Amino acid sequence: MKKGLTLLLTLLSVVLSLAQVTGSATENVVAIVNGQGIPQDLFETIADVRGLLRSISQIDLRFFNVLTETEEGLRLLLKYKMEVLKDMIDHLLIQQLAEREGVGVHDEEVLKEMENKLKQTVEELGFTLEDFDTFLQNTGYGNLESFKKRLFWSMKTQKALQNLEAKYSQNVTVTPEEVKDYYDKNKESFRIPAAVHLYRISAKEKKQMEEALMRIRRGEDFLEVARSISGEGDMGWVEEGTLRKEIERVVFDAPESAIVGPFETQDGFVLYKVIEKRPARYKTFEEVRNDIQQKLLSEKRERVWGDWFRKAFDEFKSKSIIEIKLGGASK
Repeated sequence: MKKGLTLLLTLLSVVLSLAQVTGSATENVVAIVNGQGIPQDLFETIADVRGLLRSISQIDLRFFNVLTETEEGLRLLLKYKMEVLKDMIDHLLIQQLAEREGVGVHDEEVLKEMENKLKQTVEELGFTLEDFDTFLQNTGYGNLESFKKRLFWSMKTQKALQNLEAKYSQNVTVTPEEVKDYYDKNKESFRIPAAVHLYRISAKEKKQMEEALMRIRRGEDFLEVARSISGEGDMGWVEEGTLRKEIERVVFDAPESAIVGPFETQDGFVLYKVIEKRPARYKTFEEVRNDIQQKLLSEKRERVWGDWFRKAFDEFKSKSIIEIKLGGASK
């Protein structure tokens, strides 16, 4: 019993406060990556275990008690913190990889971009920074300063990735032959379906439709009759595959200016007038050449960059010296 209680207290101390690491070179860090430390306060801000527990306690007090009062729960929290730390280590490795490749990110650059982005976002929401700080505190997301720390860390990693991608994808090209080959193999995707420009009269009762037909035969304008009866009229261009099959067949076979129908529907009756017809066609190569080129270029750049990054990062990480000092551990 005494041994279990001792273990419980030990685990609790690890979860709720990180153990101090002895030695001036590594003081207040939770990991050292190639000689660069991850500060304890930054880790605690990003992991935000206290905020997580507070949210859980509001949702399910029993689960909160399991997490904080049992060995299994405390081990789970410690595992969560370890996963956060591993993610932060990967972020730092990406930042270091960019530095090694000559496209490192300066803190001042990220700070300026972060401040501008934060200011713009807050203004779009109709907040002041003070309002936003209050909102964060009231909703359990820390405060403005902790939010800035998390945002800065994330933006620095994203900036490093962008710089690496720009460096290793800028020389990627697509040949005219590749563009033409894509067009030939995917021509069906460039098909523009046949369409008709239609006017329509809809009526709930057969008597209303008969009245509409009579007025049209007397010479009244189809569109005016449609608007007076159903409040609608011009359907614009209607592509094949839109109308009910049996109606579409008749409408698309009819010549321009023809009036077809009436057709009975679930809601009553409809009558159409064919204003103009447009046959199906395929977009020419010239029409889509630039779009295809941009698509292929984007895909090739992403592929080349992805292949390079996966290989380079794995190699860089395998050769890196990583010491994890969370809870006093070192490996």
